[in-house]
Amino acid sequence: MKRPTLLYMTLLVVMTGSAVAQSRGLSEEINLFGPEQAEFNQAMKEVPFGWNEHETTTDPGALQADVQWLKDHQSVRFYIEGYASTRGEDIIYNLVLSARRAETVRQTLLGMGIPENRIVLTTGWGQLYPVCPEGNEECWSRNRRVIFRYVPSSPASQK
Repeated sequence: MKRPTLLYMTLLVVMTGSAVAQSRGLSEEINLFGPEQAEFNQAMKEVPFGWNEHETTTDPGALQADVQWLKDHQSVRFYIEGYASTRGEDIIYNLVLSARRAETVRQTLLGMGIPENRIVLTTGWGQLYPVCPEGNEECWSRNRRVIFRYVPSSPASQK
């Protein structure tokens, strides 16, 4: 049997941490990787989107602030995760929509000078892991977002 690679183990830990953090809410973020991750989690802002929208964020200032922080912290690597609300209820559609949101943010970051090798993974989670589970507009709007997840540095990533 083949042994898991460091990247695979890191991905598993971060994704597990992501699911736990999502279920607890963003205010109780878990920092498995120390102060650099804590600083990342505190600085990075969610990028919100409108209903059924993936091309334009409803808060361009949040994305601008994220880009500036990433430019100021050039060694940080990260995941881009897109989400959707349950308003449409079609799980496949929401998975595609959330992936498109994440890709829009990725392309924006690249266009604003963030190197591609810092973006470890771009994915959409659809309506999984809602930060607000209620079926009303306030909750739906909170779930239509793109967030960033910190990826710890490994010796291989620093080459």
